[in-house]
Amino acid sequence: MSETTITSVQTGVDPSQGQVKQMINKIMNFVNEPSVQRSLPTLMAVIVCFVGLMAYLLLQKPARTTLYSSLPEAEKMRVVEALKNAGVDVILDPTTGEVLVPTTEYHNSRIMLAAQGLPASVPEGYSGLNDMPMGTSRSVESMHIKQAQELELARSISEIETVLAARVHLALPEKSVFVRSNPDPTASVFLQLANGRSLGRTQVEAIIHLVSSSVPGLNKENVTVIDQNGALLSRTADDPDSILSDSQLEYKMRLEGIYRHRVVSILTPIVGAGNVNAQINIDFDFTRTDRTEEIVDPNGNALRSEQKTLDQTADLTAKGIPGAVTNTPPTKAELEMEAGQGGAGEGGQLQTRSSSEVRNFEVSRTVSTTQNPRVQIDRMFASVLVSDKLVVDPETNLEVRQPLSEEEIERIETLVKDSIGFDDARGDSVTVRSAEFVDTLMSAAVPWYEKSWFKEVSRQITTILILSIVALGVMRPLLSRILVPVGAVPPGMAASAGDDDMDIDTVEVGEGESLEDIKAKLKPKKAAISAEMLDTANTYDDKVAVIRMIVSDEAGRVSNVFKNMMRQDMDNL
Repeated sequence: MSETTITSVQTGVDPSQGQVKQMINKIMNFVNEPSVQRSLPTLMAVIVCFVGLMAYLLLQKPARTTLYSSLPEAEKMRVVEALKNAGVDVILDPTTGEVLVPTTEYHNSRIMLAAQGLPASVPEGYSGLNDMPMGTSRSVESMHIKQAQELELARSISEIETVLAARVHLALPEKSVFVRSNPDPTASVFLQLANGRSLGRTQVEAIIHLVSSSVPGLNKENVTVIDQNGALLSRTADDPDSILSDSQLEYKMRLEGIYRHRVVSILTPIVGAGNVNAQINIDFDFTRTDRTEEIVDPNGNALRSEQKTLDQTADLTAKGIPGAVTNTPPTKAELEMEAGQGGAGEGGQLQTRSSSEVRNFEVSRTVSTTQNPRVQIDRMFASVLVSDKLVVDPETNLEVRQPLSEEEIERIETLVKDSIGFDDARGDSVTVRSAEFVDTLMSAAVPWYEKSWFKEVSRQITTILILSIVALGVMRPLLSRILVPVGAVPPGMAASAGDDDMDIDTVEVGEGESLEDIKAKLKPKKAAISAEMLDTANTYDDKVAVIRMIVSDEAGRVSNVFKNMMRQDMDNL
């Protein structure tokens, strides 16, 4: 009856619960080891330090630096908004109100803001003079003043709508006591213009006058202005050749662009958008010719002036008593009266008569002044490249490129000639070709070891190797000195540990046995521990553990040994 009851109790035990109990027993045995007990505080300290370090790294705020100082409030708002839209962790200093960004994002933030044209203002230049310390030398003071002038001029120039940023460099020579040895000051202005924008001639002249008027003794001829592309914008006023060449080049490019647009617009409906490219080159004659011509017509004349002259002289017959009075010539009144009465007709005689006539004629002539056009096209060259047309291959039913036929090229050439005003007598030339266009640009192949993913993986692997070296080369030897290896247990001890896990099914219960007898059978049987195990122990801790186990198992024998040792010592005394 009792045997049946014990069997039912044994079969009612859950195997999983037994395994759990075995695992718990193993863990408790491992924790109760003396070496583990001694190293437990060290392990807890290492774990706490590691958790604290990780928490510190996670909660640590990144180092921040000032992005721009002395910005107006409106500029700060625009800068902060642009950085937040770009995902930058930007904040405002609660004390000074300056814009602060993480140190790792400093340069990227400045480059990104510069691409957007921010900030548009320049810090005040004269504000730095307030921080000048006492006892500053004259040379340092002059340099501070020059720097303040440069910043103020750059700030004024940056207010122009087209200018994003400006820098001014002043070369102010030191004054000499010799007037002839004093060189003139000079200035250079660097401008960063907005994309696709340019300054007009009047705007450049205004900048030159602004700088020259702000610096005493600076002539406008000594001011140089350049843009971010390295193009010289300043020209002297007495240099008509350079101004003329710029206007000629601008006129040439504008007219070529007009003709190119004509060709592309007339061919796009035929070949499709993006399938035509045209280039026009025009040779201009900018020579200005004035001709004055005077033509004389020998067959045509006109009376210009006429002058006639008639002279007559008459001599009367002597009359009366000879004498002085008789020889006196008569007066004019007497002559007129005698002439009215008959005068010469009655006995007078005409002595002298002369006449002259002058006529001036003007010869017909024509004076003409001819002024040829200032700009004249000498020759025109047009090159048109058309993409091959898409056709369906009857064999593969796939779309393939096929060059244009001669008739299609001639038809396109005729359209181009009519659109640009082709003149054969002038020597114009039109060339039309058909070729296959590349749809996408092939990017340069980047080696695999220069790609970003390889660099990132290399960095991660390097970090893991460094941590592994620290863990295996430093931490492991340290822990091996603190902890007792589990595998260093002597063979006899391993056998005794294995006896703890006894199979309940192998226990036999006899008839009439009490509960105490059954518990005694269920207790694990410890194997005998011999002194030879001391030779198999590797470390000092293992030997101490073996001795402790021998003492606990055979306390009587150990006490007898100590008694004999003490008795021998007493006898020796």
